Amino acid sequence: MATIGSLGAGSGLDLESLLQKLITAEGTPRLSALTRREAAIQADISAFGSLKSALDQFRAGVRALSAADALQQRTVATGNSAYFSASAGAAAAAGTHSIQVLGTARAQRLISTASFADAGATVGEGTLTITLGDASFEVTTSATTTLAELKTLINEATGDSGLAATLMVVAVDPLDASAGTVTRLMLSSEKTGSANTIGVAVDDADATDTDDQGLSRFYFSASDPLNSQLDEQQAAADARIVVNGFTAWSATNTFADVLEGVAITALKDPEDPLAPAVETLTVALDRAGVAARVKSFVNGYNEVVKAIRSVSSYDTATRTAGALNGDATVRGIGSRLRAIIGSQAPDAGGIGSLAQLGISTQRDGTLAVDAAKLDAALAGGFGDVAALFQGEDGIAVRLEQTLDGYLDSDGLLASRTQGLDRQLAQIGTERENLNTRLEKIEAQYRTRFAALDALVAQLQSTGSYLDAQLANTSSIISGRSR
Repeated sequence: MATIGSLGAGSGLDLESLLQKLITAEGTPRLSALTRREAAIQADISAFGSLKSALDQFRAGVRALSAADALQQRTVATGNSAYFSASAGAAAAAGTHSIQVLGTARAQRLISTASFADAGATVGEGTLTITLGDASFEVTTSATTTLAELKTLINEATGDSGLAATLMVVAVDPLDASAGTVTRLMLSSEKTGSANTIGVAVDDADATDTDDQGLSRFYFSASDPLNSQLDEQQAAADARIVVNGFTAWSATNTFADVLEGVAITALKDPEDPLAPAVETLTVALDRAGVAARVKSFVNGYNEVVKAIRSVSSYDTATRTAGALNGDATVRGIGSRLRAIIGSQAPDAGGIGSLAQLGISTQRDGTLAVDAAKLDAALAGGFGDVAALFQGEDGIAVRLEQTLDGYLDSDGLLASRTQGLDRQLAQIGTERENLNTRLEKIEAQYRTRFAALDALVAQLQSTGSYLDAQLANTSSIISGRSR
């Protein structure tokens, strides 16, 4: 509103106070109505927010049952084996298997037999052709190439081939520290498995490619052990296990195809290779895991029931109603969810309703789970339970579709909330319009009051003049009478 001036300064009347009371009387009823409407809309938005949160949580529980693999969980027991671990997927059949680990996979490691004084010693001129499995690359040296430089050339040339060169500084005589040290080149494969073997062919500048001179000092061939100049410290080897009496091999320590749906990982070599321990692997249906998902589903639904009750209830004692009491949207949501929860699944087998699964509706509308009945239903296999929730017209499938219609960005709750937001924006506009109107009314009153102030001041001045004249006249008359 406009800034209040000093009305009444001329007349002495309290016109400023009168103007304020008139403006307040004009604006307060409408402002109060707008404030009440705004508070009610904000309460509705908050109530829809709490309902949406409960529905969102419930949808997560529904999706945990409607997903394709939700009811295909398996448990794996290995008897706390130190020799292998295992995991099982939906395709794994329940059963018990005997497992023996005969050996873990290994990567080949070679080390030069030639001793170099240090990393700065030259290695000779020529070309090395290094292979690892089916991959190969070349390294070319000059007469001045050092051992350290050769290591770098190999590592930079290999890229992602899986071969690493390392320098080792070791004692000349392990029993005599004073004998000093020598430097050797080590080649290590990062890939396990018998197929990932290392080979080093040499094209030595001295025209002899397999002796212990020049670049030939790095020659190695598994088929030519007599001339090879690198020692095999560790041979490349496949992992081997025995499953139910049959041997399986793997270039890595993981066996994914021996038992359908089961991945077995060898962890440790047997303590006695001649008598490896026979251990048990048990695959079972994860009844506890599925039961937990069902209970989470029930808890999520119960939170929705409580949220609906909270936002739409009416307290007869205090005569107070929830923000969404009587709201058709809330009634529709509750009614639709109850109908699905209490319905039969037409595609189900031996279990056609939640009640047959041990889930019953209480007097307050919430659900309760009979743990013993649920466990008995799961003990019969997951097929009927999956049909109940995941069939073409299964309960979880229908619930998810319904909840998506409520919760998606273009869903029912978003539409209602957007409508309430528009109402809030309209209230803001109405409040601005009202303030503008009150400013105009104040300006009109101020103009009229200013005129009144001037008129009263003039009348007061005239009255004072007349009083003075009358007083003078009275004095004159009094003097003559004497």
